[in-house]
Amino acid sequence: MKLVKLQCPNCGATFTVSHDSDTVVCEYCGTAVTVPRKKARIKVERRNVNYKALGIFGVVAALIIVVAVIIVFTVGKKDVDPRAFKSDGVYLVGEDIPAGEYVLYPNVGKNAGDVTPVLEVRKTREAAVDTSELLYRKEFFMRQYVNLNEGEYIAFEHALMYLPEKADLGEIDEKGFSSAQLKVGKDIAAGEYVVVGDNKQTQYFITSKPEAALYGTAALNAPEMLSFGYCENRVYLKVHDGEYLSFIGGRLYKSGDAPEPRKSENGELLAGQYKVGTDIRAGRYTVSPAVNKRSLAYVCLNKNAVNTSSVPKWDEELIAQGGETLWLVRLEDYDGSVEIEIPDPDGYELYLTLWYCTASS
Repeated sequence: MKLVKLQCPNCGATFTVSHDSDTVVCEYCGTAVTVPRKKARIKVERRNVNYKALGIFGVVAALIIVVAVIIVFTVGKKDVDPRAFKSDGVYLVGEDIPAGEYVLYPNVGKNAGDVTPVLEVRKTREAAVDTSELLYRKEFFMRQYVNLNEGEYIAFEHALMYLPEKADLGEIDEKGFSSAQLKVGKDIAAGEYVVVGDNKQTQYFITSKPEAALYGTAALNAPEMLSFGYCENRVYLKVHDGEYLSFIGGRLYKSGDAPEPRKSENGELLAGQYKVGTDIRAGRYTVSPAVNKRSLAYVCLNKNAVNTSSVPKWDEELIAQGGETLWLVRLEDYDGSVEIEIPDPDGYELYLTLWYCTASS
């Protein structure tokens, strides 16, 4: 035990006490004496600071923070075109947006997985549980028009809405247009066009209003459906001002501007629809069915029309014989190939359609 020697401040007597004591009474005069404590002395060792390394560390840390912030605000966030009028949401026509015609584009990236752009026109703001409250609904992956009236609600997601003048496609040229819905008289002029695919089925639908459903027997028989057609590789169509053209499976070209018809390795003309004098020449051709497709293969020649002017029902034969059909040959009626003679147009428009068969001159 450590002892401390003290002197009484009153009588001057000296005495020894334990270091652990806080106070002690002088044994001579009875005065209370406080035991003093020594203050601990802290030794600080100074070292040189590397301010250059500290600065580099600070810069790197700041860059990491900036990159992290950019990633947080970028991942999962879709780019918004500054020309767009509205992005995802629900809008009351006549209050949030004016009544009229608009154009919608999908706003989904290439790696969006199962994300699907959806357009709804409703009677109420809330999502319709009762289908009677839903005026129109469509999942879409291409440019789409919509006409809106006051009092209606439009709801869309994963898409951007544009005023028509902000969605101008410019003049169609030799590069054509990719799959889209176009308004005739605005996006393209009235006239004849051809949709060209890359060895796959191409389709088109001509409607009197943009919101018309395109698929299913009921849709194809609806009064809004003015015309439709499909074929492998290429198909022709004719449109008039005020109509809406939707096409998929290929690119749209003006008649005469499309790429040359594709041929097989043996030089055979592949299945598709071709205009005589533009895509192919008049003359004699040998037509052969595709492998294992004899019962489906046929060839027809139409005059002055690419398809029927009305669509009473979904029927392949009606589509194939559309317009003024000069002749129709089904290859199942023949054991092998069939010889056909294509006349010179001589002032007419002639269209040759090959279904599940090839032709060689």
